Amino acid sequence: MGSVLYNFSGERFVVTGASSGMGRKVAEELAASGAMVLAIARRKERLQELKHEYPKHIITATIDVCDTKGMAEVISSFVASYGKINGAVHAAGIFSSTPLRNYDESEARKIMDISFWSGIRFIQLVNKKKNAMDGCSSILFSSVAATIGEKSNFAYSSAKLAIQGAVRSIAKEIYTRGNRINTVSPGWVNTELTRKEDESSLVNKKFYDWHLLGIGEPEDVTGMVLFLLSERARWITGTNIVVDGGYLLGGV
Repeated sequence: MGSVLYNFSGERFVVTGASSGMGRKVAEELAASGAMVLAIARRKERLQELKHEYPKHIITATIDVCDTKGMAEVISSFVASYGKINGAVHAAGIFSSTPLRNYDESEARKIMDISFWSGIRFIQLVNKKKNAMDGCSSILFSSVAATIGEKSNFAYSSAKLAIQGAVRSIAKEIYTRGNRINTVSPGWVNTELTRKEDESSLVNKKFYDWHLLGIGEPEDVTGMVLFLLSERARWITGTNIVVDGGYLLGGV
């Protein structure tokens, strides 16, 4: 079977949620393809590990994505040092169960703040003319939960659906400079976050069975992310790409 290799040499990207899971894998693959990457997350030690792996291509910033002022400062500093951004990926997010009869409102708001509102502020920052090259490509992580509405997960499902609606609207504002924006909706992917959910027995057997091609790995999703960041996707904007191993087909 053939393979796809990307060359992002001389280009610059910002990735949130870069300490683990799909955000980390995106940062790794961009760095391996020659890009300069600003990797943002809250866990300093995990970012340092990433920096150690790609010392010439990874710049780290330990910051909460909900810190708007701090995010503006680290992005501005990165641009001043390395040049305007070619693309950005918002992979930061959290997951926790929110059954209607017994949910923690503060936790539900936190889910929305990190997945949605911080994502919108991030996209606003990286698409400013002073920060972004013309043709900048932005990607936000949504989820198949936005389509199917997973039981007891209304906050997470709502946040991910809100992202898709926002992206369709924002695409109509940023196109004049050739800037693009899209969402990617993964199914269940084997990451640190999902392993914790497995251990808490919140995921039933049917959930696994409905992934016709099995449970995914981060690289099953990041290939699509790199494609959308690349010039080959220059005619794609305002849309949602599902990468779910057949989950939304509804089982067999």
